[in-house]
Amino acid sequence: MTTSFPAAERRTALGAHRVRSLHHGAQAAEGPHDPGLVVLLPGLGLPGYTLPTAAAIASRGVECAVLDVPGYGSSEPRSSRPTIDAIGSVAAQWILQEAANRPVVVLGHSTGAQAALTSALGLQTHRRRLALVLAGPTFRPEHRRVLRLIAATPFAYRDDRLAEIDIMEVLRARSDLVRLVASGLRDVPEDRVAGLFAPLSVMAGEHDSYAPPGWLSLLAASAVGSAVVRTSIIGGSHNNLYTHPDEVADVALIALEDAVAWP
Repeated sequence: MTTSFPAAERRTALGAHRVRSLHHGAQAAEGPHDPGLVVLLPGLGLPGYTLPTAAAIASRGVECAVLDVPGYGSSEPRSSRPTIDAIGSVAAQWILQEAANRPVVVLGHSTGAQAALTSALGLQTHRRRLALVLAGPTFRPEHRRVLRLIAATPFAYRDDRLAEIDIMEVLRARSDLVRLVASGLRDVPEDRVAGLFAPLSVMAGEHDSYAPPGWLSLLAASAVGSAVVRTSIIGGSHNNLYTHPDEVADVALIALEDAVAWP
């Protein structure tokens, strides 16, 4: 079971569904300078392990909202189908409704990075003051075969422990995790990122075999239209949102500066 990091829970109605979000940090009163917001999309839709990073971002004075999409963090009805496109689309709708006038960083981790790319591609046609962070992005071309992905997995988590994941979230997800991974395996983010105009940061842990430097460099080089492109290698392995939250928060805050500066 992951360590508890208290958060304010909110429910947002989006059409026929309600999206549960976990907020760290108080929202400042809106005024001439609207407060920034980091929206975090967890890998495999499992929000618990991301909460240390959300708390670290909030400790810097910036609100962070972890979106519980598709909805494995509670027993409530699901807010989306378990696919990359559906999660990313719901997140984009949530941002348009809840953060229309605020600078926003969409930070996605693992399969959440793929969903965050979907969100940013949709959002950039409606708004500015936006930036994208791809953290530990999956799946690089060599891992789009199940056996190769399985072989890489022990090395991707070499600095992590099973206790960092909330088992109840996994049990709620059940076979939907397989559907989400299958959706991720079909995705080709190095092609899709070419359509991004918003600032981009690509980040991974130094021991994350899912996202080695060469994969990060390919994604960065493919973002030919982005206003700003940054690449960062930080500590830890794939689950570094749990093990190295302050380093992830550093990347998120630089991305927020990029979002504010993007006209």
